[in-house]
Amino acid sequence: MRFSLGRLRQLRYLGRYREILRVLIKYGFAQVLDQLHLYGLWEKIFVRRKRDAEMPQNLETRLRMALEELGPAFIKLGQLLSTRSDLLPPSFIEELSRLQDRVPSFPSAQAQEILVAELNSDLENWLAEFQTEPLAAASIGQVHRAVLLSGDQVVIKIKRPGVDKMVKQDLEILSEMAAFVDRSTDWGSIYQFSRIAEELKQIVLRELDYGNEARNAQRFRHNFAGDPQVYLPRVYWEYTTRNVLTLEYRAGITLNRYLENPPAVPAPQEVAAILADAFFKQFFVDGFFHGDPHPGNMAVLPDGRLFFMDFGSAGFISETMRGKLITIVRALQGVDTATVVDELMGFAFVPPGINRLELIRDIDGLQEQYLDTPLKNIVISEAIQQLMQIAAKHRLRFPHEFLLLSKALITLEGTVARLDPQFNLAGAAAKYAPALQRRQLRLTMRRMRGTLR
Repeated sequence: MRFSLGRLRQLRYLGRYREILRVLIKYGFAQVLDQLHLYGLWEKIFVRRKRDAEMPQNLETRLRMALEELGPAFIKLGQLLSTRSDLLPPSFIEELSRLQDRVPSFPSAQAQEILVAELNSDLENWLAEFQTEPLAAASIGQVHRAVLLSGDQVVIKIKRPGVDKMVKQDLEILSEMAAFVDRSTDWGSIYQFSRIAEELKQIVLRELDYGNEARNAQRFRHNFAGDPQVYLPRVYWEYTTRNVLTLEYRAGITLNRYLENPPAVPAPQEVAAILADAFFKQFFVDGFFHGDPHPGNMAVLPDGRLFFMDFGSAGFISETMRGKLITIVRALQGVDTATVVDELMGFAFVPPGINRLELIRDIDGLQEQYLDTPLKNIVISEAIQQLMQIAAKHRLRFPHEFLLLSKALITLEGTVARLDPQFNLAGAAAKYAPALQRRQLRLTMRRMRGTLR
């Protein structure tokens, strides 16, 4: 069976499909396409099979480069896959985490026209100053500094013209291809590409609406209101739409630059403690966390406070899932493998025919490695990767929020280690144990009352 282009022709996506094939073949994926039945005789004639002799031999690097060249939807696909350590080996996860979402900026005059159209007002009616040179440009939008008539300094994120149409077209193509692979190959029944494509579609469509990012920023600001160590920017709702986001600007040094030459005040050890505490508060107390806490998304303000930026990626962990995760940690400490397996299967997608006894044996092996290891000596990233390797072996699929949390924890661990190699993450998390136990007890009591009713 070969890939039919009929539905793609009906959707008028033939030109884009040809471009996708050209890029994948350019980076040496013709054989993979052939195995997936996406590269039949017609395509071999239609798209020349040519690979640059200077192309990297490394498969992971070529995949990252291909996704970058294919544009916003495929970059987002790569970013989603970089959280899927239950699907891909660590080498792919590491490489996809390096995906660069930086492209040439679009003209400042065009950005200003978008602002006028979106806010239905001339710029001079609300802006005292607008910097034409963008601070950053990505595939979905770019950021400009500005000053409001009130004197408030802001950053304005403006969506790239035409990006909605382009991204939605690519998402439709990815859905068509995933559905075909699921129907036509053994890989489809194992990996269920249609589920991944649908998950990607929902995530990207949310990110295309800057209103969602504004709500994320507002929620973080509310959660950290009054915190003496962390500051979140104000959202200017009157200057925010689906295609424009206006946030408070604060002058500071990004954590990337801070790490290059740390000043004496605040010391790196202090910043590490603030960052770890802020993240664990998000997880244990708020149930709402920043999904990408890498050094480029944070800054140190002159008064020593940590300033968070870029709220497009955020995750929500329900109290029920938190309870399951805590139960798993306790069961691991108590060498209660059966409970670990039960809880894992309680929130993961479990394929039919799973061998539970073999899964228990693999979890037993993982526990043996950490049986006599003090918490302070456990490397979170290694433990998560080992758990994900077991999940991949047994074809367990975890919810996106859990995978996003896992990646955020790994990123946090790496950043904290750069700030303070001696920092004890487990100790920082233990601070929240008493409050967490009380919350779990209240949750258990509510469940019991519901059961009795």
